Amino acid sequence: MDFLLFSALFFSFPILFMFFFTLVGFLMFNSSSWMGLFILVDSNVFILLLMMMLFIYGVLIVSELDASLVFLSSLLISFCFFFFILVMCWCYMFFFELSMLPILVMIIGFGSQIEKISSSYYLLFYATFCSLPFLFVYYKSLFYLSYNYFDFFLSWEMFFLLSLSFMMKFPVYFLHLWLPKAHVEAPTTASMLLAGLLLKLGTAGFLRILGSMNFTYSNFWVFLSLSGMVLSSFSCLFQSDVKSLAAYSSIAHMSFLLLSLSLLLIGSKSSSLMMMLAHGYSSTLMFFMIGEFFHVSSSRLIYFFNSFMSSSIIFSLILFLVFLSNSSIPPSLSFLSEFIIIVSSFMFSKVFFLLVFVYFFISFFTILFMLLYVLVWEVILWILFSLKWVMLFHWF
Repeated sequence: MDFLLFSALFFSFPILFMFFFTLVGFLMFNSSSWMGLFILVDSNVFILLLMMMLFIYGVLIVSELDASLVFLSSLLISFCFFFFILVMCWCYMFFFELSMLPILVMIIGFGSQIEKISSSYYLLFYATFCSLPFLFVYYKSLFYLSYNYFDFFLSWEMFFLLSLSFMMKFPVYFLHLWLPKAHVEAPTTASMLLAGLLLKLGTAGFLRILGSMNFTYSNFWVFLSLSGMVLSSFSCLFQSDVKSLAAYSSIAHMSFLLLSLSLLLIGSKSSSLMMMLAHGYSSTLMFFMIGEFFHVSSSRLIYFFNSFMSSSIIFSLILFLVFLSNSSIPPSLSFLSEFIIIVSSFMFSKVFFLLVFVYFFISFFTILFMLLYVLVWEVILWILFSLKWVMLFHWF
């Protein structure tokens, strides 16, 4: 706690601020049940999410030159840190909703198009619509609601209202419209924080209330996750904006994560943690690469990617690896997590396995189409260049 308070003194110095926050994260590993009146770290899941948050912050410090965006990122990192460790329900939801403020300022203040106003309206509408039912449940519980031992009985309707605010941050498919609009209008820094960190707040909150799901039916969440996986992967096929494509692929991954959490198995909980971490790292790097491409070419259309890749082979190889790791190619961490989820879903029903297979086929086809479209001319040039040198060596 002393290091946490000491790190607040270096809020205006991002590198020192990140150093002390990293020190706090490593100290938490020694006492994963650090309890107090307001603070509870009951699982290493939240500590690993904290370390992933610091990785995203480190990438932002290296890549971002605007001091205002770095300050807003530091503010968001602080809000998310308190979200991960607080146990009081009103404090928890306070920082959960307060985390939308830096993203909203980034979109409105640093967006480059006039459509940023409509995307901000979408963001505020979904946040308000999905958070008011949670306040209703908090009122009906006579303000005794706590996340310390969250395994008491709730009716299905109450659990649905309680999890609705977290479903918006997941986001599940039918509450997802704000995410592609916010990604398209946001600067690169906001997109990295939005995909890598802000979506994990919904998963962490859903993990907190998962104890009450033992007493309710999970069929609705399983159906919602399966339909969201397939529909969002189909939506990826019709995107020409690569940022919108990455946003819909994030929605598909989060629906897959919801399926893993809804199965209520030990293996599925471990795989959901791995998928959270894998998606956080890969989506951050993916939006960083897209932002670098946009800064050079002033366009995000997939059509223009092939001309840019001809000028930088290293960039194209890194982009290739990041997109492949995002599409769960072995030996990436997301492949291992999705493999465990497939085995768990096959234990339940073969229909689950069929829908998951359709999702895999469509999502992998989307990523493969984009990568082949981007790199097809480079591959042809490399083949011709290799044939030229083979013929020369053969001649000599």
